[in-house]
Amino acid sequence: MSAEALHVEGVRPDRVATEAWWAFPAVPFLGAAASFGWILYAELQRAYGMTALAWDLAYQQQVVWNVSRGHGFYSSFARADLLGIHLEPILIPVAAVERLWPSPIVLLILGSAGLAATGPAAYFFLRAMLPADRPASPWLAVALAAPIPFWAAIQEAAGDFFHPENLALPFALLAAWAGLRGRRIAMWTLCVLSLACKEDQVYTLAVLALLMRSYGAPSVSKHWRFLLYLAGGWLLVGTGLVQPYFRDSGYTDLSYYGWLVGLNPDMPVTPLAVLSAVARPEALLMVAGVIASLGALPLLAPRWSLLAIPPYLAAVLSEHAPQNLLHLHYVLPLLFPLLAAAAVGGRWWLQRRPLSPALALFPIAPALVIAYLTGSVPPSLRAPDSVYTRPNVVAQLAQATAVIPSDAPVNADSALDVWLANRHQINDFPDRLDASSYVVIDRQAYLGGPTDVSRRQRELAALASSGRSLIYDDGRFQVWSPVPD
Repeated sequence: MSAEALHVEGVRPDRVATEAWWAFPAVPFLGAAASFGWILYAELQRAYGMTALAWDLAYQQQVVWNVSRGHGFYSSFARADLLGIHLEPILIPVAAVERLWPSPIVLLILGSAGLAATGPAAYFFLRAMLPADRPASPWLAVALAAPIPFWAAIQEAAGDFFHPENLALPFALLAAWAGLRGRRIAMWTLCVLSLACKEDQVYTLAVLALLMRSYGAPSVSKHWRFLLYLAGGWLLVGTGLVQPYFRDSGYTDLSYYGWLVGLNPDMPVTPLAVLSAVARPEALLMVAGVIASLGALPLLAPRWSLLAIPPYLAAVLSEHAPQNLLHLHYVLPLLFPLLAAAAVGGRWWLQRRPLSPALALFPIAPALVIAYLTGSVPPSLRAPDSVYTRPNVVAQLAQATAVIPSDAPVNADSALDVWLANRHQINDFPDRLDASSYVVIDRQAYLGGPTDVSRRQRELAALASSGRSLIYDDGRFQVWSPVPD
């Protein structure tokens, strides 16, 4: 390899003989492979054991199936077109995969891969940001990046199975790496891919633009404003024109902020109420865990750390739980600005103080300890083991529902919807229950999310007198016919 090529990769030519620089990326890649298998196994345990709820895995699966069949982004769960709620065109290539394999397992594989890829993507970003002439730089990059796929924050996102944001974070980190290295085509491509994951990635791109302004390669830094133009254009066109067109006065996540302008009489707007929302202990602990997992390096770059405040406020000021607790995938928008702050803080430290490789590896230990103590996927201590240990009953459910026509509307217990979502009309029992739907009941149903348990009991008791016929019952699953005309 030429000296010029080594310089582009941030490797000092005079160190190649003494430093196995090629081995450093192997560590986060191995960690990513282990994380991918771990997360995917845990998610499959839940899906096969019927503890993966309709919101949001079945929700996403139905939208992807509709797209793959040319039916647009319609969701019967939301009673709306998804493009009016979230701008996620990245689901189009996902749907192309599901055209060949129409299964929720596809989403679980992609979601797990996206979360696992945060480790290698963060390594390349950090390696490009940290000073190339400091021996401790590759060690610190490995120490910060390798544990990321195991973080408690990543485990939270894994608990929500698949969301396009799972893919957005590695896209954004790799876009930053490409910009730091002067690879403009790669950077712009990855920026567009990140934006395609969800409308909130506009803010991520704005942070990336500021990063390029200060640290980007010369061919990129002088054009950093164009990144802001792209983000602003996406915001104006996407959320200002495209989403309202598809929403057509329907549901929007903006409704969760109505209390801030007095639209929710049950939540009076007072300074104390706002302060209580901003200082939610669960949300603060989540942010503190991420900062500690980054060796507290974001604190060395306070101005960059402040960039995490807008997505934090957007989350905690929402009425929507678990968003306001920073649980599930809602923690992901904070990670890019905090990683950027850690990179700037680490760069500042290494430029001013020598650091031995052993000391540079220090962040690994607290990151893994925090992940074990506060994570939500087994064997982490907070993991709800009961949802990961139920037996695989997918084949039994398939046999029970074989009596239902493939294009018939279905109303099923929430965790069953995941495997029945490949149809145009499906809802979680008893939501929007009507006479035309087949009803599928699990006697050992795992309930959660938006399911109203008391209403479910009432509707369940009323099935026998509703005019429906019980057409299948194997002791676990029941299938009820539509009400005859």
